[in-house]
Amino acid sequence: MKRNRSKPKMLLTAACALALSAAGALVTLNAETKNAIAYNKEGWNYLKKENYKKAVSSFKNALHDNPKYREALVGLGSAYLEVEAYEQSYDLFTAALAIDKQSVESLVGLGRTLTAMGRYTDAIRYFDRALRISGENLDARYGRAYVYNSLGKKIWAKRALETVLKSDPYHYDSLLLMADIKAGENRLREARRFAQKAIDTNSESSKAYTVYGELLLREFLNTEDEDLLDEAKDALSNAISIQPSAYRANRTMGNIALMEKKYDNAVEYFTRAAAGLDSAQLLYSLGVARDRAGNHAGALEDFLRALKKEPSDSILRGRIEDFLIVRDYKIGHPARVMLNREVYGLALNRERRNLPDQAMMYLRRSILLNPMNVEARERLMDYYKTLGYDRFYIDEMKEIARLNPDRGWQEKLSIAVMRRRDLLYHREGYSAGEPPRDVPVVLVLDFDPAGRISPHPDAGEVIAGHLTFALGQFGRMRPVGIKQRAAVQCGLVCGGAHLSEAMDSIESKIDSGELEPVDYVVYGGYAVSGGHITLEGKVLDYNKGFIIGEFSVTESGAESLPLLSLRAAKRVFDIVPYRGRVLKLKEGGIVANLGLFDGIGPGDRLVVYKFRNEPAAGNNLKKKIIFTVKESDTLISYAEPEKASDLESIDSSDPVMPLKKRRARRID
Repeated sequence: MKRNRSKPKMLLTAACALALSAAGALVTLNAETKNAIAYNKEGWNYLKKENYKKAVSSFKNALHDNPKYREALVGLGSAYLEVEAYEQSYDLFTAALAIDKQSVESLVGLGRTLTAMGRYTDAIRYFDRALRISGENLDARYGRAYVYNSLGKKIWAKRALETVLKSDPYHYDSLLLMADIKAGENRLREARRFAQKAIDTNSESSKAYTVYGELLLREFLNTEDEDLLDEAKDALSNAISIQPSAYRANRTMGNIALMEKKYDNAVEYFTRAAAGLDSAQLLYSLGVARDRAGNHAGALEDFLRALKKEPSDSILRGRIEDFLIVRDYKIGHPARVMLNREVYGLALNRERRNLPDQAMMYLRRSILLNPMNVEARERLMDYYKTLGYDRFYIDEMKEIARLNPDRGWQEKLSIAVMRRRDLLYHREGYSAGEPPRDVPVVLVLDFDPAGRISPHPDAGEVIAGHLTFALGQFGRMRPVGIKQRAAVQCGLVCGGAHLSEAMDSIESKIDSGELEPVDYVVYGGYAVSGGHITLEGKVLDYNKGFIIGEFSVTESGAESLPLLSLRAAKRVFDIVPYRGRVLKLKEGGIVANLGLFDGIGPGDRLVVYKFRNEPAAGNNLKKKIIFTVKESDTLISYAEPEKASDLESIDSSDPVMPLKKRRARRID
């Protein structure tokens, strides 16, 4: 009798299937029964491994089961803080603190978030609250040191860090911050030692390797030593090998790729850093990389997503405005319409607050975004009328009549043209065309991040573009246009040898005719921290080769970029010398090509220097002929000499400039 050998096999197969089914059911059951505590523990493990995407997912699962789970709120806030999603981080730490007013972790987290947002006073207040609850909390003491460093109070920061490191010589974040401070003092060897100690403290973390790479990158930016750049890349690669999605390391590598003009590589690094946790600043960088790689549609999408996350980021907003204008997006594009509406709203706000310079700047910006904004043109036209800029007033009216060819505007234009018959510039024959101008040409170079790569990698270019725009609001000079200025843009880094290259580029572009002759060059460095922007500028006499003035301006908040640009433009206006000349000799005086737009009004005094045939007292061959302005118009003025006989020695086209007002000296 044959035994059925297939039956045991069938039974074994069925048993295995049953076992596997039971195991699968058990796994499913375990997955289904995983509670908030398990998810929270999992999230903290991912956070420790710097896998922020998985950490966020786990903490969200924990909060789905228990929305008031304080530890999960703190964990999720910490993960968002690491990827620079500061608004979300702030909300989460605030929610955790509402549950437990004595939560030191929540207080420290809020302090760190507020520091990153540039709200330093509020940050200090939260760190102090944490220290009152737990006086020995080293993270709170480190947080205070970080605020001091952000405020530029390096000595205070170092003292606070030394206190932390006395208690714990291996406090990881304090070692890294001390490395950053030493690097800022150009003590790079000491900085590397602190970073290396942090690596030895926790070799499984990518942070210290990233900081080490950034130190080498900073040293490269200061020295131009290519070997240092290679070492920086190696250190950053080590960080990425530890955690492939390492946010800061991938982002820094992306910035290096941008600097090297390897835009596709930059996109790859920024995309890897994002890993589903898109912070506004990272989306900005990704947008810059895509824009330079030629993917304009993708760039705009990234910029708008970033703006949705961080609507108060003024550099981001300015970059989008520039992008839409330079890339020739249609006036009716939704993004252009939205930004125009917001800028026009700011103009109305400044008008109500009686801040005319700011109102005019925003009106001009609104018209740049939408040249068909008739309401903005009407308001700007009224400002020109009030200031006595009749030429500009009529030019705006002509443009409105062209855009809106109804009978009403044509009649208004006809009346304005009739009324100008009594004005100086019409009487002297300059109503048909602008009088000859001798104002110097000013070129603004991209500003340098001063040895660092900014969170907004092309912020130096954006700031320079907005300063160029603001300069157009002031007379006495003529800025090189934004599009023509692009011929000498120096990329992400503009200091050191790059500055010399930029100067050489200016010369070659002028020689080739791509750039008009330049008289003055504005350049310098900038720093961006939270919502704060600081600009350190210099004005160089390009032909003589020496610096004629320096300025420093700082602004913060949602309008920091436009307000900083306006203040800087005023400083440049004060520094750049006047340049004018006599246009006509009249019976009783002169007509000069300096007017109200240049800051010259009735009652001001002008001077023409002539050389004597024979020396006067003190062997002075120079004769000073002083004129008083009797009538002034937009671009010209009429002035009469103190002595009528002096008019005989004046020639047409003699240089003329304002007489400097001397302040009275204090007598003790």
